[in-house]
Amino acid sequence: MVVQVQSAAAFAAFVRSSRLRANMTQDELAQAVRKSRRWVHDLESGKVNTSLGAAIDVAAALGSTISLEPSERSDVLDEIFEDL
Repeated sequence: MVVQVQSAAAFAAFVRSSRLRANMTQDELAQAVRKSRRWVHDLESGKVNTSLGAAIDVAAALGSTISLEPSERSDVLDEIFEDL
C-alpha cells in the first residue's frame, strides 16, 4: 500500500491506524524499526518528528511505502522531517 503523507499529524494517524489494523503492538513496531516503545508512542501522538529514514522504516514495517504529492513536497518535508 502507498500512503500519501500530507502532514505530520496525518503520518501519526497513519502509523497508529496501520499498526492497529496489523494487530501489532507498539513494542512490536518499535522492535521492527529498532526504536523504543516510547518513541513509537510519541510518534503516534504527534510529539516527535522523525527522520526520513525512520519514516520509511516505519512505513515498511507496516507494509506500506510513503508518497508525497509533487506540489506539497517542500511543505510536507519541512514539517515532517525538520530535524534532518
